[in-house]
Amino acid sequence: MPTFKVTLLPSGHRYFASPKQSLLQAGLESGFNLPYGCEGGNCGECLARLEYGEIQSLRHSDFVLSESQKNKGYFLTCCHTAFSDCQLELHEIHGVNEIPQQNIEARVYKLENLAHDVMSISLKTPRTQPLRFLAGQHITVALNKDLRSKRSIASCPCDGLKPEIHVKLRKQDAFSQYVFKHLKRNDRILIQGPMGEFILDDDSQRRLIFIAYDTGFAGIKSLLEHAIALEKEQSISLYWIVTPHSTPYLENYCRSIEDALDNVTFYPLSIKEASEKCFESVLKKIFKQEDQGDEVDGYIILPESFRSLTLALINRYGLDGQRWRLDGYQIL
Repeated sequence: MPTFKVTLLPSGHRYFASPKQSLLQAGLESGFNLPYGCEGGNCGECLARLEYGEIQSLRHSDFVLSESQKNKGYFLTCCHTAFSDCQLELHEIHGVNEIPQQNIEARVYKLENLAHDVMSISLKTPRTQPLRFLAGQHITVALNKDLRSKRSIASCPCDGLKPEIHVKLRKQDAFSQYVFKHLKRNDRILIQGPMGEFILDDDSQRRLIFIAYDTGFAGIKSLLEHAIALEKEQSISLYWIVTPHSTPYLENYCRSIEDALDNVTFYPLSIKEASEKCFESVLKKIFKQEDQGDEVDGYIILPESFRSLTLALINRYGLDGQRWRLDGYQIL
């Protein structure tokens, strides 16, 4: 099947699209933050203007364009596909302030035990309400009126219809207890968000260092998939720190990425105990190993209680604090 080159203006970003997928979906799968609202031709938020090339209608749209818009070449990217190389003018999303806050009633699509104490929950939103977010952001998940929790989104933004979160079973955490004992497929869940500024610098060409602590891997997974979709060519170091009696529950997934991509290296690291001392020791090793004298972008997801320690180490090793982003989570 042929693929066609799509150029976006004014950014100059390029991606390839096949005639069987919408221009919107092809762009999202290529890692670009394109505007959209429903993916079904109802809201008009994915409006773009065709500069040159041929496009073809893929599905019916209920959104009505004015005659003036039609004459100027405007169309909906969710309802059209490329039929030749083409150039589009549209506004790309550049920051979290451009993502609207959403309240979505989703359903549990899939429950999967990634480890004996880690559950993956894949949610399914209504087709007219996909979750719009940037890789690395959080959502608040409400199982009922009493059980709510903020969770990193573990999936990439290319499929807002099926966002994924990871939940670790903890004795003192009523949310996780409910997930493991009572939650079942098709249960209704309220999603609120997205939140957070822990997002990838899409245009940076600096080396990437991702560091996850236990289930902090969820947000790192989203960033990693986004970087891969953007076809980042710089080296990517992926560190996963796990506590006693735990494992990198998606180790095969990480190994498969390392095997498939020459620029990705995966380092699973175990610590003897979940203490500041052990975490500090392993973080020092990472900083020493990655001290190559060049510029990097670092992303770390860790327990909130380790934040001050990590910031102190970043400063002690003379790292650029503006290029190291931290995201914390609470351990109950």
